[in-house]
Amino acid sequence: MTWIYAELTKEAGKRGGPVALRYFYRGQGVILGAAVTGASVAGTVLYSKWSARRAAAESAPESNTGTPAPGHPDA
Repeated sequence: MTWIYAELTKEAGKRGGPVALRYFYRGQGVILGAAVTGASVAGTVLYSKWSARRAAAESAPESNTGTPAPGHPDA
């Protein structure tokens, strides 16, 4: 436990004191949290677009662009 306290004291000295050290680590937490949240939202959006395209492609009927034969009801 003494070693951890010594490391924190040394780090606080580099940052300008215990309050500055606390705000430094809180700031990093906010940045990391925002990055993780942004990546998860982007992944969800991409997945929903991909699944919607896949569902539309599976439910689309086969299209026939040819002309109907003579005598066919659609002719």
